[in-house]
Amino acid sequence: MNEFKKLFSLALEEIDIATLLLEREHYRTSISRSYYSMYYAAQALLLSQDIDASTHKGLIRLFSLHFVKTGQFSPEWANTLKAAYDLRQLSDYDADFTGTLAEAEKILEQAKSFVAKVEQVLNSH
Repeated sequence: MNEFKKLFSLALEEIDIATLLLEREHYRTSISRSYYSMYYAAQALLLSQDIDASTHKGLIRLFSLHFVKTGQFSPEWANTLKAAYDLRQLSDYDADFTGTLAEAEKILEQAKSFVAKVEQVLNSH
């Protein structure tokens, strides 16, 4: 299996994990896993074009440059990815942040949509 397919598989796995965590009311960790599903999907997308990102912020910037500016994704997707990153930062590094059901549900739905859109683009290449 090539590398970008492995990364996309990780994206799908993270969706499953985020769903389970949400069901168990572990909102903070579900939020983090939802972000990581988008992260792995975006990594797969970039790698499918032989583009490698070494940081999370770099991944967001490269996604915008190579997929939003080219019209393959609307600017809304870059904003969604950036917002998910910001929420993941709180989730992973702020001990006082617990997350809410609404936040966890919203980011999980966004992650599912993002991963589905990435899959559509990958399949069209």
